[in-house]
Amino acid sequence: MELKTAVVTGASSGIGLAIAEMLTEEGYKVYGIGRIFPDGCDFFEKRISLDLRDTDILLEKISGIKKVDLLVNAAGSAYYGLAEFNTPDQIKEMCRTDIEAPMILISALLPKLKDSKGMVINIASVTSTRINTHGAAYGALKAGLRSYGRSLYEEVRKTGVRVVTVCPDLTAGTKLYRNANFKPSEEDGCYLVPGDTAECVRDIINMREGAVVTEVEVRPQFNRIEKKRT
Repeated sequence: MELKTAVVTGASSGIGLAIAEMLTEEGYKVYGIGRIFPDGCDFFEKRISLDLRDTDILLEKISGIKKVDLLVNAAGSAYYGLAEFNTPDQIKEMCRTDIEAPMILISALLPKLKDSKGMVINIASVTSTRINTHGAAYGALKAGLRSYGRSLYEEVRKTGVRVVTVCPDLTAGTKLYRNANFKPSEEDGCYLVPGDTAECVRDIINMREGAVVTEVEVRPQFNRIEKKRT
């Protein structure tokens, strides 16, 4: 039996890496797209090292993948703080990583996903569902990705393609807060780990054919952050 094929962005760290590893356990051939892959992750069918904002290179690299059953858009970029202090370069990076790249990949791979009656999973954020002071731009872009997923599902559902938006909350062990002055609290129950979202994705891909959860939030029991020590 031919193995299913998945394309995962953000696959070199955090949630994307955890999802990629889980998919190999589920019998997928995984093409991972990321920047610098850590040692020891030799489970990928292929590791594609690039910057998602290099559109021509991105499209060239994925063009050789003959069959796609699953696309996971897990890459993300975030800058926090008051909106007046977001620089043009920060805004451009977030726009291109958080919503432009997923839309470009979906557009490019949809014919193959229709052929396989496959699935798109967009990793958004709980910020897509609420007001975000000190994170207005990031929240707006994730809300855009969530809206795009909702509309896309209605557009392609008759072809058999499923579209799911997963919205994780504060997650330790990712690089998303590298530009922030805070991090998830280290108290028990105050943070997710990348494997939590990966396990949620496992449940989603194993649902009975004909049923689909189009949107889900993954949250820690408590909601606390702490300032980084300088």
